[in-house]
Amino acid sequence: MILAFALGTRSQESFEMANERYTILYKGEVIYHHLTEEQYLDTMEDLAEQFYQTGTPSSGDLKTEIYVEEREWQNQKSV
Repeated sequence: MILAFALGTRSQESFEMANERYTILYKGEVIYHHLTEEQYLDTMEDLAEQFYQTGTPSSGDLKTEIYVEEREWQNQKSV
């Protein structure tokens, strides 16, 4: 029964996280926008590899903004 509760909680967390979107800025300029969590992690991995190969972009020049995307059904009113 505890396992079922944990799985239910995990599903809820995954659902909530699915609404998050990520924007990556480099020196204040948007370089990636509206990324899913998976896309964000892939992009950050690519940027890390680029840093080790070329020396840029440094982590001090990058900023991540996270926002929650509202779903259409969240804006509907109950009748």
